[in-house]
Amino acid sequence: MKTFENMWDELKPYLRCEIGLDEGYADGKYTRYFAKYCKHIIGVDISEDFYKQAKENLKDLDNVDLKIMDALHVDYPDKYFGVILCTSFHEFDMSGKEEFKMDLDLKRNILKEMSRLSDTIVFAEPSTDNLSSTLYKVFNPIEEHAIRTQKSNELIDEVLTELGYKQVLCDRAVDKIYYNSREEFEEDMLSWWAEVHVPSSEEEKKEMIGKIDEILDSKGFLDNLCFDDVFRYAVYRRE
Repeated sequence: MKTFENMWDELKPYLRCEIGLDEGYADGKYTRYFAKYCKHIIGVDISEDFYKQAKENLKDLDNVDLKIMDALHVDYPDKYFGVILCTSFHEFDMSGKEEFKMDLDLKRNILKEMSRLSDTIVFAEPSTDNLSSTLYKVFNPIEEHAIRTQKSNELIDEVLTELGYKQVLCDRAVDKIYYNSREEFEEDMLSWWAEVHVPSSEEEKKEMIGKIDEILDSKGFLDNLCFDDVFRYAVYRRE
């Protein structure tokens, strides 16, 4: 499987442009890669918490302009952006904790809004076999992240094909995230979805860590203190 750096090298020709849109920038990790190739990036995310995190994480970059904005209504003219990078499409319709459901109409409308803004759209998101799908169940047992991601991928291909795009690249890569200690690894796993569920007591925290360790151990990740974050990336272009 290709490395995370290989993925960005392959995406580089598509990410080079004067003005790009980072849709769903989260904490800004992937915005930093995008900023290597795009002269000026406008980032939109609906979360104020993510805005604060990304603002702090990217404060050394002068070519990134972050905004709090709804992906359904991106306030820019048609075809304003040379490219759109989206690294969180599968999470745009996160539902509550009582029932697993997907708002495919919402996703369809977001894709239509993307198509209004650019003729080149790049997706880089966790693969359906990413262990994060299983880990997420520790925080929200009814969530089916792998199903959500698979249905999102299918919808992306269906809708963008209808809108005249062609898939010009599709592959998988792994981002190897290393940790200095087992405790650091466990704490990071707890922080990944802290917005979904934070342990209410030390007893619950130990219980959650136990479940996390069991999942990580099943893949041998605790042996070498490395998490293999598996990504699927794809590029769609419209002539």
